[in-house]
Amino acid sequence: MEEQEQTLKELRASLKEIDAIRLTKDFSDAECEALELTVVALREAERVCIAKIQNQLIKDLQAQSVSLNEQAKAIRARVTKMNKLPNKVLANIQSVLKTAVKVIAAVAKW
Repeated sequence: MEEQEQTLKELRASLKEIDAIRLTKDFSDAECEALELTVVALREAERVCIAKIQNQLIKDLQAQSVSLNEQAKAIRARVTKMNKLPNKVLANIQSVLKTAVKVIAAVAKW
C-alpha cells in the first residue's frame, strides 16, 4: 500500500505541475489539447490508485474485524463462565435459606 501512496503523491505532483504550466504559458491548440488529454489520463490514473488504496484498506479493516470478533466471543464466553459460579452459589444459599425458613416456621407452629 505504501507503493500506491507514493504513486498517488507522484500523480498529484504531476497534475499540479501541468496545471501550473497550462496557466502560465500560451500554447497552440494542439499543445493545449495534448495537455488536456494528459490531465485527463493522470486524473484517471489517480482514481484507479485511490480505488486500489481503498480496497486494500477495506481488506485490512475486514481482517482486523475478524480478529476483534473472535476476541469479543472469547470475552463473552469467559464472562458467562465467570457468572455461572456466583449464580450457582446464590442458588445454593437461596435453597438453604428457604429450608431454614421452613424449619423456623415449623418450630414456630409447635
